[in-house]
Amino acid sequence: MDGIHLHLIAEKALKAAMARTTDEIPKIHHLLKLANMANVNDDLSESQKNLLGKLMPLQIEARYPEHKAKIAATLTNNYCADLLKETEEFLCWIKARLEK
Repeated sequence: MDGIHLHLIAEKALKAAMARTTDEIPKIHHLLKLANMANVNDDLSESQKNLLGKLMPLQIEARYPEHKAKIAATLTNNYCADLLKETEEFLCWIKARLEK
């Protein structure tokens, strides 16, 4: 799985949370700004904020190919497995909020 996919999971989940309160979803990719706009920032744990910070550069991998090699070098199998697990947990957290 490319890093961009993990970023997209978090981005779309945050935008789904935003859709609960607004019809105007911004065309931005900054996860921490989206969390703030979705009114979930204050409820995020430190580990969730750290996850969003770790996912942020991964969207650059797909959008700016000249940075791909530098970013790809940081994506070891263990690091990616950890990111995948954390992203799955974040998605479950967002889903639970949406079901309330």
